[in-house]
Amino acid sequence: MKTVKNILISLSMFLMFSCMDTIELDVKSYEAMVVVDGEINNMDDVQSLKLSITQPYFQSSQKIIIEEAVVNLFEDNNLIGTYTYIKEGEYLLDYKGKIGNEYKLEITLPHIAEHPQLSGKVISSKAEKLEPVSEITAVRYEYKPESLVFEEGYYLLIDTYDPKGKGNNYRWKVAVNGIVSNDPRHILVLEDDRVDGNLIVGLDLTYDPFQEGDEIVVYQQSISNTFYQYLFDIYMQALTQESFFDSPAYNPKSNLISDIEVVGYFNASAYHKAEIVIGD
Repeated sequence: MKTVKNILISLSMFLMFSCMDTIELDVKSYEAMVVVDGEINNMDDVQSLKLSITQPYFQSSQKIIIEEAVVNLFEDNNLIGTYTYIKEGEYLLDYKGKIGNEYKLEITLPHIAEHPQLSGKVISSKAEKLEPVSEITAVRYEYKPESLVFEEGYYLLIDTYDPKGKGNNYRWKVAVNGIVSNDPRHILVLEDDRVDGNLIVGLDLTYDPFQEGDEIVVYQQSISNTFYQYLFDIYMQALTQESFFDSPAYNPKSNLISDIEVVGYFNASAYHKAEIVIGD
């Protein structure tokens, strides 16, 4: 049997934030864009999706949410359900994704008084296959004293593995005492080009050092090549923000299709989770 090498992977955190330079904004050229933020997974019994409309950069009013759109979910090209509007632009559907199946959305926008040009428009997503995800085989913590490299505190490490074959991309989310950070700097992803078919040992998922007693849940998530690239584009923009190589911001390529401007992503993912209490 071929010996599998142990590999220690160091991941870069992804940072996305607004450009802080002074900008001359041509308000007349502003074009409203629909924002779609949704996922289907094999972990939750209820799937969530959010719809809103972008605002001009310097506009101080509350963002515009989209109410009462018709949002249909297709599984292997068969309609399996229509989301129910709840509040604040959020739509829910009682359904759990199935590994190996493909999913896509079709959204019909309602009448939108503030932006009539968007009324009745249709947005669809390219199909995404819900790929399986490997298990987290071990989760542990390690105390590190303050040094030139590390802040004092507890650091979270996991072991996992990558199946043989390209295209197994990953994202990790860490819940601390029941809260998953929404900070874009805490987005952790990995493409499997350098770890294909190998063990991944001692992967550090620490944003900031943890405290004794913190209850930690680690979510390991499968993501498609296109969703990985979507996140990578965000990373590349963040990498050059306010640097010598700073370049104009752009919207990362999504899997959404329409004859109007639309941003965001609808992804399909499998999850595996592991839990630990720091100090136990």
